[in-house]
Amino acid sequence: MSKFQIGKDISNKQTLALPIRQSTYRQIIFPCHLGIISIGNVSTSMLNKLRFHLDQAFDSFFFDIQFIEDTNLHPDMFELGVKEEYNLLNKSSEKVLLQPTNKFYEIIVDKKFEYNFDIGVGLTNLPIYSSSNENLLFLFGEAHIKYMCAIVSTHNLIDLFNPENHKLKKIERRIYKEVIHEIGHLILDCGHCLNDYCVMRFSKNIKEIDSKSIYLCEKCKLKLEKVRERNNF
Repeated sequence: MSKFQIGKDISNKQTLALPIRQSTYRQIIFPCHLGIISIGNVSTSMLNKLRFHLDQAFDSFFFDIQFIEDTNLHPDMFELGVKEEYNLLNKSSEKVLLQPTNKFYEIIVDKKFEYNFDIGVGLTNLPIYSSSNENLLFLFGEAHIKYMCAIVSTHNLIDLFNPENHKLKKIERRIYKEVIHEIGHLILDCGHCLNDYCVMRFSKNIKEIDSKSIYLCEKCKLKLEKVRERNNF
C-alpha cells in the first residue's frame, strides 16, 4: 500500500455504498476456493506464473485458483466516486482519475457469489484510492478482511521515469508480491510485518517492493501454520 495526502484541488464525485450479500459474511474454512478477477486492461500472460507463486506462498491453502478475465467497469459506474489528482508516484504533470476501492469490491463480491469463490482478488490497471480512508491515494493494493476480498492495482507498479524498471519480469514480480501481500492479510488477519525482507512488509514505493522478498518470513510462516492447525489440514 502507498499513500499520499489529498490536496485541495480535487474533484470528488459521489461515493458508492457497498451492497454485500449475507452469504459473503460466512466464516472461511481452509482449504478454500480462490478467484483472481481481471478488471480493465490487465495482461493475462503472467497468470500461470502467478498461480505458481501463490501455490508456493500458501501451499495447500486453496483447492483451486480460478482466473476470471475481461471484466470491466460499467460505463455508468466509471465516473462515480472518482478523484482527480496528480500522479505523484510517477512525478506526472498531468492529473489522473483514481477509482475508489469499494467500486472494485462490489464487482469482486458479485463474482465471488457467481463462481462460489471463498476469497476474491481483483487485478486492475486503474489507479485506486481507499474508500475507507480517502487520504490514501495511488494504492498498490488493499484488502477487505470482512468481505474476504482484495484489489491490486498495477498502475504504479511501472516506473515511468526509470527505463531499467520497465523490464517485464521486474514488473510482474512486483505484481506477484502485491497479490501475495493482500492475500496474506486475508488469511493471517493481521497488520504488516516488520521484517525488511518479508512480503508482508508495508511498501510505500516500488523501490521498497523490489527490495523485499516474494516469500513470507519465518514469523509469518508460523502464523500461517497456526491457521493450518486451526483448520486441521
